[in-house]
Amino acid sequence: MEEKIQALFYKLRRIGISFLIYQERNITEQVKKIIPEIQEFVLWFLEGNRFGIEEELYQDMSSNLLHILEDILEALKQNDTVLLYDATANGLLDYLQLFVELEQEEEADDDL
Repeated sequence: MEEKIQALFYKLRRIGISFLIYQERNITEQVKKIIPEIQEFVLWFLEGNRFGIEEELYQDMSSNLLHILEDILEALKQNDTVLLYDATANGLLDYLQLFVELEQEEEADDDL
């Protein structure tokens, strides 16, 4: 699952970079293509507290992740690229980054 999470992280990150730096505003189709991967991650995360963190914190994180997913779906439905960017770049990426190795992330920065 770790490789899938890292792949999803980099896909979403590239979408965010395209949105911010290159002013590519039509990110809806790009995100739609990776919805199955997003869904797989969310389901995996919600399967249980595999991290050994306090249960209350895990429940709060799970609830927040579901709100992020709702925002993504609402943004897709309304074709709201700003909400979609915010939900993916400032929401989902934070969760994915928990599982991405820092060294690999820094190497990927060199590729941009």
